[in-house]
Amino acid sequence: GELVSFELLETFDIEEVQNNLNNDFGETAPDVLYDISMYKIIYNTIDPFGNEVEASGVVAFPVNNEQAFPMISWQHGTEVKRDNTSSFNGFNALSFWLTGRGYIYIEPDYLGLGESEVLHPYCLKNPSAWTTIDLIRAVETFSFLNNDFESNDELILVGYSEGGYVTMAAHMMIEDEDIDEFNLLGSFPMAGPYDLSGSMVDVMLSYEPYDAPFYLPYVLVPYISYYEMGGLDEYFLPEYAEIFEYVFNGNYSSSYINSLLPDIPIEVMLPEVIDEFSNNLDHPLRLYLEANDLWDWVPENDVHLF
Repeated sequence: GELVSFELLETFDIEEVQNNLNNDFGETAPDVLYDISMYKIIYNTIDPFGNEVEASGVVAFPVNNEQAFPMISWQHGTEVKRDNTSSFNGFNALSFWLTGRGYIYIEPDYLGLGESEVLHPYCLKNPSAWTTIDLIRAVETFSFLNNDFESNDELILVGYSEGGYVTMAAHMMIEDEDIDEFNLLGSFPMAGPYDLSGSMVDVMLSYEPYDAPFYLPYVLVPYISYYEMGGLDEYFLPEYAEIFEYVFNGNYSSSYINSLLPDIPIEVMLPEVIDEFSNNLDHPLRLYLEANDLWDWVPENDVHLF
């Protein structure tokens, strides 16, 4: 959670924010109360091997040094292209809305996205949690250095899709590790793959078309890499193993990767791997997926599932 650096990305006055929200939401747009600013944050966190590594994210806030504001950490949905993040693209409708109404908005890029160039640890519990928690810590440090805003230490976690998974992982880690640096009020995980070894396996093993076939290798490639399970050619058909060596390096979009794959995701796998995984309940990959499940715990603070 050490703050490494910060850089101003954008700043808007009340009228500009209001115009943006009116354009996006029409009559349902809220009344904007504050000028707002967004900064890119570079900070230290932990990679899947337990090593210290730099990651990036953003903090946006109401520009007002007479009040202290609560924090909402938004964990974004699945991205494979490194620059499809707020640290590259600045404000969006959600960050306009929340900061204009009086929240400190926090959004981690995740490892492997934004400024980080490691392989993205997709649906790996610990790096997902620490990347989020450590950005919140870095933002707390930044608030002490910046006279434009102050946190009241109240925290809400919200996320969608992969972000639902990351939100649940961060909530779980905060409670399991008794992290008391901020007051977690609750979390809102939405549409996340919390049951990796059960529900997700059932979907991916089915011989049916899936509208985003890249999801299967996007999960498996980092698991094979970070758990040191061998080469990609031991799991995927040769023509796909070759592709997966480079398409998840952060330079390619999900739509481009989908265009290279069959509509039925499981058809990228070696048949013998499918048979072994299906028939062996102690298959290493199955056990690693189970270790990253997020459903079998009892939260102390509110969890609102969508």
